[in-house]
Amino acid sequence: SSRISRPITAPGAKLGQTGRVTGISPEWYERNIQSYAYNLLWNLQADEMVQNTILIRLLTGVFMLLLSLQINAREEGKHSASSVTKLKPGEWSYTGQTGPEHWASLSKDFAACGSGTRQSPIDLRVSKQTHLPPLNIHYRTSVTSIRRSPHLLRLDYDPGSYLKIKGQRYRLVGFDFHTPGEHAIQGKRSDMEIHLHHRGPQGEPLILAIPVMGGHRKNITLQRIFDNIPTVGSHSYNRRMGMNALFLLPRDRSYFTYEGSETRPPCAETIQWIVLKTPTHVSWEEINHMKAIVGLNARPMQPLNGRIVWAGDK
Repeated sequence: SSRISRPITAPGAKLGQTGRVTGISPEWYERNIQSYAYNLLWNLQADEMVQNTILIRLLTGVFMLLLSLQINAREEGKHSASSVTKLKPGEWSYTGQTGPEHWASLSKDFAACGSGTRQSPIDLRVSKQTHLPPLNIHYRTSVTSIRRSPHLLRLDYDPGSYLKIKGQRYRLVGFDFHTPGEHAIQGKRSDMEIHLHHRGPQGEPLILAIPVMGGHRKNITLQRIFDNIPTVGSHSYNRRMGMNALFLLPRDRSYFTYEGSETRPPCAETIQWIVLKTPTHVSWEEINHMKAIVGLNARPMQPLNGRIVWAGDK
């Protein structure tokens, strides 16, 4: 009489909804396929009543089944090794697989983040010293709308405030905060940076960046912002906070200027940057408070790529 082989059970094997066996490693098949086939052949040969044609058909069917399962296991192994967490289109952050080094691959709209040649921020090392026109700043108290996300705190400004340079007006539309500072001056970043967003007559963007250093001096404007911050994902409209961005500026208005990009996706290379040389000083408590709200939201330094950085005294 022939001996009956025990069925071989693979650890982790399970039957999927499509009828495919999954959860079996390719290595398990490599260890067991040959011994199982030999064992089956020995059992069949022990029975003298088995005809050669039946034996051939049975062996052919067994080997085809095992081969199919082995291929499926290898495909499953490859898929598991290459799979990553699925992301929503355009989702980005400052860390992990949605961080700055991956922005360009997250959306076709973010291509400039990887292929652009005029990206920001940069290390501001003087390329050309020149006499730059003064900044004529006309900011007034505004009713602001505060928007908050996990890595952004943005205040939208009412019409009427503007910056004038070379006879051209750029209206102030809002400002946001970055910790630490995004630009560096001679290799050193500030503790925080405030970006005041402006638009020209044709919508051309200009950002005035204010470096901020921590110390002991409290800033009343920042305190009013902290007192009115909404929860993440909500909005606070028409809060009359006596908000005037003028009180965020240092007295010294000398600056650097260069052509660059947005510092977050889509990284459009359309920005005229004006970065003040002299920082505003606030308390360390306020720096840490802002850091707790927006997190570490500074993009890494980008290459200069031959651009000229202009520096003036006034």
